Amino acid sequence: MSTSKKTFDAVVVGSGACGGWAAKQLTEAGLNVLVLEAGRSDRADRLLWVWHRLRQKLLGYQAETDTPRKQRQSVQSTTFAWPFHPHAFVDDVDNPYTTPGDAPFTWIRARQVGGRTSVKAHGRQFYRLSDFNFKAGGLDGQGPDWPLTLAELAPHYETVERWMGLSGNTDGLDTLPDSVFASSIAMNPAEQHLKQHVERRWPERRVVVRRTAGAPITLPAAMKTGRLTLRTHAVVNQVLHDAKTGRVTGVTYVDTESGKTHEALGRVVILAAGTIETTRLLLHSKSAAFPDGLGNSSGQLGRNLMDHTYLLGIEAKMNLPPEQQRAEQSWAYIPQFRNVTSREEGFARGYGVQVFTFADSCHFVPFGEMVPRAGNRVTLSATVKDRWGIPAAHIDCRHSENELRMCKDAVASCQEMMKEAGFTVEKVNDTLSTPGMAIHEVGTARMGTDAKTSVLNPWNQSWDVPNLLVMDGASFPSQGPQNPTLTMMALAVRASAHLVDELKAGKL
Repeated sequence: MSTSKKTFDAVVVGSGACGGWAAKQLTEAGLNVLVLEAGRSDRADRLLWVWHRLRQKLLGYQAETDTPRKQRQSVQSTTFAWPFHPHAFVDDVDNPYTTPGDAPFTWIRARQVGGRTSVKAHGRQFYRLSDFNFKAGGLDGQGPDWPLTLAELAPHYETVERWMGLSGNTDGLDTLPDSVFASSIAMNPAEQHLKQHVERRWPERRVVVRRTAGAPITLPAAMKTGRLTLRTHAVVNQVLHDAKTGRVTGVTYVDTESGKTHEALGRVVILAAGTIETTRLLLHSKSAAFPDGLGNSSGQLGRNLMDHTYLLGIEAKMNLPPEQQRAEQSWAYIPQFRNVTSREEGFARGYGVQVFTFADSCHFVPFGEMVPRAGNRVTLSATVKDRWGIPAAHIDCRHSENELRMCKDAVASCQEMMKEAGFTVEKVNDTLSTPGMAIHEVGTARMGTDAKTSVLNPWNQSWDVPNLLVMDGASFPSQGPQNPTLTMMALAVRASAHLVDELKAGKL
């Protein structure tokens, strides 16, 4: 094993939305940062993307009919974005995971600079959570509250929104806080029609335009500082912990091109590899001091995995006159309206509905909140390892009666809204997709106010190891029905700002 002579101020594992923001914030504050990315470089991805497009246009290539590729990517090929950008996703043969026989889970992973948000066809919908979400546990008893408020996170939301140039409209909703918008978005005629009819019948149900921006890739900004070192093809296999000092000292990683193992040293280690991957790494980094996983004195590491419930296939013909139809696809959003002002019978929390319109067709896609449950968890496989000898994640995640009842309500409410707008319902799917298919997995290393019941403190720091931070969706105590990426990035910005203060004060 080779060991770098240089000790970085911070070693960041993962170059996606959260790792990128950590690198940007820390380098701009004057720190020297090493980012380790398991996938290929941005340049290599661009070349493969050009080749993929040329094959499509000139040779009629279709990834969907490429049997050898689908065999290597049997899980990844099930997501809608895979045919557009297949080389962005992992090879499932080299990167296996296991599940119970009666509880499948679809783990979609992208390994490249920029992570999943840089994948072509990524949805790129960005919504804030509200105090209604942060304090949901105290309202219904289904899990803990978050250890922060919207007021505390709002400045960091704004940092991300201004940098992205987020587009959307001011809606004035308590349950879907307004963002800082660089530009507005006009509703198309179909969305206006739906809004008018739905809100007239149900004033508590609001139809709003999407909130969107380009891919939030921040590493180029960090690179401009001259203080970023980026190493691709670097699969991290362990976080190094010094039992004498109680601190982490860096990580070991495998260079997948050479097969050699290296050690990278840092004053601070930040994990932003994605919810399940981050937890897998912590579980594998066990020691005499932490036999159940690094920083796991609470026993909560790996528990409370959540992914949005996901329903595809509620479709209708809108019956609009030709002059109100638009050939290009547009999308709108109906924020949560269940369990807001009154309690529903049969299920806690709620769902939001993404509304897609094109030509005379309309698709409703409800995303519902999965409540945190200790039994939905990530552990390590005792028998299966990846290509580099690291134990595979074992994922046990199941929908409860709460999610099934919520699904039934979502199917009914979607149909009634379509019918109220005069649409003809043509297809109804009432079966939830396999957990993982929403690609919004969070939890497993939640933050909190008590070290006995959480893995991280309110600043995303390990309670047990203060110079170890988790800056991705693993830190979520609960989920909310909104897409989680904007909140992940805001948390990374907030945690990074606090980390800079801690380092400058000599506390770490």
